[in-house]
Amino acid sequence: MDVWAQPAAVALQGATPGTPVPVDDDAVERAAKLLGAATRPLIGVGGGAVDAAGHIAAIAQMLQAPVASHRMGRGVLDSRHELSVFMTEAYRLWETTDVVLAVGTRLQTQQMNWGLDDALKIVRVDIDPEEHGRVRKPDVGIVGEAASVMARLREVLPKHIGKRDSRGDEMRKLKAESAAKHARLAPQLAFIDALRSELPDNGIYVEELTQVGYVSRLAFPTYSPRTYISTGYQGTLGWGVAAAIGVKAARPEAPVLAICGDGGFMFNVQELSTAVRHKIGVVVVVFNDGAFGNVMRIQKQSYGNRTIGVDLANPDFVKLADSFGIMGLRARTPDELRAALRKAFADGGPVLIEVPVGEMPDPWPLIMLPRVRPAKAG
Repeated sequence: MDVWAQPAAVALQGATPGTPVPVDDDAVERAAKLLGAATRPLIGVGGGAVDAAGHIAAIAQMLQAPVASHRMGRGVLDSRHELSVFMTEAYRLWETTDVVLAVGTRLQTQQMNWGLDDALKIVRVDIDPEEHGRVRKPDVGIVGEAASVMARLREVLPKHIGKRDSRGDEMRKLKAESAAKHARLAPQLAFIDALRSELPDNGIYVEELTQVGYVSRLAFPTYSPRTYISTGYQGTLGWGVAAAIGVKAARPEAPVLAICGDGGFMFNVQELSTAVRHKIGVVVVVFNDGAFGNVMRIQKQSYGNRTIGVDLANPDFVKLADSFGIMGLRARTPDELRAALRKAFADGGPVLIEVPVGEMPDPWPLIMLPRVRPAKAG
């Protein structure tokens, strides 16, 4: 401690500017030719694509290519756009897609679960060269920033492509079919409808690992980049409250809504103190099933209904909120949740809403679907 407290003369360095990655025009030209010849292209976007949203929307329109994202790329194309699709639709499209344009995404679920074959060509744009060779080397790999690469592709593509028929009717039919498949997830979807209806269009949704969160990846409409915040690849249980507080601190003008399970919420419950002390007006919804619900279901399904370490003894969350000096509400139905959210956003301060729930339907068969294309030869 005495050493730490001693003064010393130091020269503080400023921020080191990043070195722009030049666009590989030859690779962009090859990508444009491949995409221009495609009859059923598909665009997959991840977190690396958020700054390229405008260019991706224009390219999707030129190609009449549906745009799909799992979590981190949500909002790159507005969910209300006819070419914007969820992963359930993307799975169906994967079977007949001839060229995939993957921008700032690991493309992990698609390649490892849905499969690859010789007929499927991949154009990959990622600033990390190591990502290009994972699972399978792309047919065209472009190392660079998504915004600059997509801007150049947007310029080059028109000379390789003619007028294309709209796929709007095809997408509407596909979405209707997916909605029928999603009906099995009715309990989660009813709460998602309530969350989306009360969160303003400019609101930011922070998705924690919980049953409603998992289904949100399939069904929560997102209208612009950086308004759907997720743990992404790492799947960090318990990060939701702290992440939402950070989001609200960075974007104080935007309504911020975090959804958590009771297990994940209790990992970081102490951060409510941070929200109180600094008057950070985040709204936290805790779906309380009294368990680590996902792990419990896996144990039941895989180990003969034998469970261990998944039952939780929780506090009364409304009383917990009151003890922190913030508004605490309880909502037992989607309609009650709507009313609670209206009250919470009007309050303006930190608010905790508990939603008691039971076991919910398994979403994973719709998310981690089996291989639809045979393995690539060799």
